[in-house]
This record gives sequence, C-alpha cells and structure tokens, in this order.
Amino acid sequence: MKRHSASVVKALACVLVIIAAVALPAPASATPTHRPSALATMADDFRTDCEAHPAEAASLRGWARSRFELCHHYDRSLNLYRDTGEYLGRVEYDLWVLGFAYDGSRRVDYLASLENVGISQQLNAEIGYLTVTMSGCQTSNVTCSGATSRSDNIPGWFGVPHMASISATSPNDTGAPPYQTVDLLAQFEVLVEYRDGRTIPYSENSALSSVRFDSARTALGNGKYHGTVFTDYVPTLELSMRAGSDHLQEARHVRDALQYPERTFPSRIGKSVPGGSADRPLHRLMDSTLRGRNHSASVEICGDVWGTDYTTGGLQCDEYPFQSTYEGSWTSTIGEGASDTSLWQGSARPIDGTHNQQGGTHLANFYGANRLLDRDAFLVTVLT
Repeated sequence: MKRHSASVVKALACVLVIIAAVALPAPASATPTHRPSALATMADDFRTDCEAHPAEAASLRGWARSRFELCHHYDRSLNLYRDTGEYLGRVEYDLWVLGFAYDGSRRVDYLASLENVGISQQLNAEIGYLTVTMSGCQTSNVTCSGATSRSDNIPGWFGVPHMASISATSPNDTGAPPYQTVDLLAQFEVLVEYRDGRTIPYSENSALSSVRFDSARTALGNGKYHGTVFTDYVPTLELSMRAGSDHLQEARHVRDALQYPERTFPSRIGKSVPGGSADRPLHRLMDSTLRGRNHSASVEICGDVWGTDYTTGGLQCDEYPFQSTYEGSWTSTIGEGASDTSLWQGSARPIDGTHNQQGGTHLANFYGANRLLDRDAFLVTVLT
C-alpha cells in the first residue's frame, strides 16, 4: 500500500477544508417537504414564464402574468464593509418571490427563496447570515399563517433555499363598503449580515405587491362572490375580428375608434380615443344610473347621425368607450354639470344587435374573471 508523506496529507486536508467552506452546492432539485405539492407545481410553471421577463421581474413591483399571479426575481452582488469603511468582501444571492391570489377565495399565497447564495472565499460562510422577512399582515382584517421571517447562515440557505409558504387571508364580507374590500401591501425585505461584530449590515426592501380582497358578490356581475387580486396588474380585454367571431361588428367598431377615429362619430378634429395604451386605460363604472346616462347620450348620437329609424333591421346603438366605463359618452363630458357629447373622445355607431349583445356578454365575463371593481383600470385590444 502506497503511503503519502505527512506534509502531503496535511496539504490535502487544508484544500478540502477550503473547498468545504466556499463551494456549498445547492442541488437544483432541492425542494423541502414543507412546500405543498400543488403550490410547488404552480410555482414551477410560473417561474418559467417569469424568467422570460427579467427586467419586469427585477423591479420592486415585479411582473404579473395575470390578476392572480405575481413574481419577483433578481440577482444581487453586495459589497460588505467594516464599520471603519474598509472593504471586506462580497455576498451574492438570487431572490425569488412568487405570489398566487385566488378567484373565489380571500387568500393569497407567497413562496420566497434565496438561491445561489455565495460569499467571498476569505470570509467565513458560517457567520454570513441572510434574513428574509415579509411584512404587511399587521391589520385587523388580514391574518398570515406560516413563518413570515427566516434567518439562516449561508450553508443553511444552500441546504434549504426555500422558505415555508406564507398564506394571507381575510374573512369573507369584511372590509370597506360597498364591496367589502381589504387592502394588503405585502413587502419582502432582505437583511445581509456578517456577524463578526465589526461589519455594517445591509438591508433593502426587495419586493412589493398590492393585494385586494373583496366580497363584491352579485355586484361584480358574471363572477364569483369572493376573491383576491393583485391590483397593480391591468388586464386587457380581447375582442376578435377573426373568422367565427360572434361579436365581429363590435370588434370592428372598437378597432375603428382606436385606430381610425376619423371614421367615427361624433366627428371632431384631433379626436383620440382611450383604452388602447397603458397611459390611457379605461375604468370600470358600476353605478347603474350613470351607465344608463352614458347609453342614453350615445343613443342620441346614433339618432342624430343616422336618423331615428337607425334600428331598422335589428341594429342597435353600440358605443366605445363602453357605457360601463367612466370614459363613456356622458360621464366623461359632464364638465360643469352639463354634458356636451360633441367633446366625447369616443364613438357611437349602429351595429347588428346580436353582435352588440355578444360583445356585452364578453365584456361582462371579462369584468368578472378579472374581478374588476368600480374605477379599476383595463385595456382593450382587437385581434385581426
């Protein structure tokens, strides 16, 4: 048997110690058993889409795939300094926060993790600590279950990169009238420490998400009685001019209003119709009296332009922006109390009654599916 000299054995031992202190691999498949399997499956699917939007995901407000899915992801490389100002070394990590709100339940779940955590070789990984804390649940109408904070050293985060899931819930039918809404501003903070008693800690607010719980019940329209949404996400209503569309004339009317306003009435120079861009969204109007005034004003436009018998052949007066928005023909032109629809940045036009009704149903389903309440913003696009 070949024997190594004492000096060689000692040198090998030193190398192994250095490797153990610096290279702490975290297997990509490492998933602690406390993550619910259904939630973990949702997270895996969502992470793939989130990675395709790196700039948005790295912002403080994150990237939302829908009113019910929000993600934050960014890489950090931080310099550590002594309290004397001397540079000490670096700490690196990837932060992930995935949020899932629920239509039909006043609940939102968060999954947070610190991955690919690293520290400069000359520093002791055992006293390099990172703490992730979620705040925002300190309200009478919101309760959080699960540990909202985790502090661990670098080897600990390598071994288990994920925090336990956090659920924030609000009781049904509680909150501000008329839709019993409760707001939650969930905030995740990361604290980085090198616990030698001489190094300045670093902390930052890393992720924010605005959440709304509601119990709008039947007032929502075609939707579930209770639910939760991420309010920063502005959904888009899709209308279709493609073959087989049951609201083709409605879609064509909206397309003309957005892209060719010179083809629409009331006619005015420089008319610019809202709803097609993020800087000029539409806003849902839920007051039935005001919706009725919008429609009556639009019907007057149809009668003035096409004559009072425009309904011949089953036509109906269609309007865009819709009567159920604050950008409608009456609510957007009331000025000092007297509506002047000649100033309306919109269009009224007779279209096939069936297409008009199907378009209305499509819009109502959209409101419900996205839990859009009064003054909530949305956009409109037309598929051609």
